Amino acid sequence: MRMPRSKSRSSSSPKKSSAESDLDADTPWARIIDSITRGDRFPRPFVSLGSTPAILKSVGLIPADLVMAQGKVARCRREHPEVGRDIWHRLPLLLTDPLAAFPSRRRDGSLVVVLVVPDAAGDPVIVAIQPDMNVERNVVLSVYGKTRGIDWATRQIADAKRDGLPHYVRGDFAATMPQPGSAEAIPSSSGPIPADGTAKPKRQILSVRKNSTNS
Repeated sequence: MRMPRSKSRSSSSPKKSSAESDLDADTPWARIIDSITRGDRFPRPFVSLGSTPAILKSVGLIPADLVMAQGKVARCRREHPEVGRDIWHRLPLLLTDPLAAFPSRRRDGSLVVVLVVPDAAGDPVIVAIQPDMNVERNVVLSVYGKTRGIDWATRQIADAKRDGLPHYVRGDFAATMPQPGSAEAIPSSSGPIPADGTAKPKRQILSVRKNSTNS
């Protein structure tokens, strides 16, 4: 099962990358990601992912654009290679239908989003987002794969429920995620996590990241 192709377009976007290997590589957002990864810079410090998805607004984000600092994009691409280029290309689309979304344990208004696709090692991909009331925008702070992320996310969701805080959990959350403690990798980061978490990969891909990042 593949995610549907994004059809969004923008009037201003960088030149098309010469190395495009996935279905969503020709969207304006994908070209921005590839340009920043190459070291190109845009006039404004933030790049836009578009309007904040309804699901994320329902659990705490403000009704404003979703943006990410160019420097953060470059840093995440450099420090978290476990999150593939294809996931970055589809990030705006993936955020419209996440697996889960809940408040950060810091309780500072930031939101933690669990995407429906895994990283190269089969771990959940986490997106941390902070609303900025001063300029009315929601800022993506980080995108990374989290080791044993299902256990962690389950605890965070339970804490949100206990505290009466808004949160979102997709109906197939338990079935879609890998089984806790599983050491098996997922065949590809381009599709949803297998329902039983037991798919056999064609080849094992190990994450170069040794320590997970905290949200």
